[in-house]
Amino acid sequence: MGRAEDTKNLIVTKAMHLFNTKGYKATSLSDITSATGITKGAIYGNFENKDAVAVAAFENATENVMAEIGALIRAQPTAPLKLKTIVRYYEDYINNPPIKGGCPIINTAIEADDDNYPLLRSRAIRVISILKQTFQKIVYRGIKEGQITADVDVEEFTHVFYALIEGAIILSRVEGDLSSYRIIRTSLEKQIDQITKN
Repeated sequence: MGRAEDTKNLIVTKAMHLFNTKGYKATSLSDITSATGITKGAIYGNFENKDAVAVAAFENATENVMAEIGALIRAQPTAPLKLKTIVRYYEDYINNPPIKGGCPIINTAIEADDDNYPLLRSRAIRVISILKQTFQKIVYRGIKEGQITADVDVEEFTHVFYALIEGAIILSRVEGDLSSYRIIRTSLEKQIDQITKN
């Protein structure tokens, strides 16, 4: 890796934590220069503008999270166990997020939902779509391999599954404890058991 690539990676890594803790709007280029020790000129030498830094930081953050959860999913032998692993992963995630500041998808989606930041919003929509498709593939494969009942509405199940997880994360973060998430976790595990083929 060359020096220019090292500089770019340093900017992205530091900015990722800043955007995820302070928010996009509240994070200034001065914050990024202070965190990196790099001049504004050097930042503009690597990125067109603050939007470009934010997009790269968001993509880096979500790639890290998806790589982590992907490894855990692949380690499980059946679809029901993969689904339960996802639910348990996000419980640990609340207190020990891999990216400082919590879930970059939730943080970005909330800040970009009014269309003031179309580039970030489009990236958040894309990542949410990838996650939902991943969950759908798990369920479809589970049906194909005889692990999940064939009558399950896959699209409905995975949309509700993902929405409940994200909603429970928000509740638990706002409330400052895991009570809400644990209630949702128990409910989701029951739903997984209901669609598991005996």
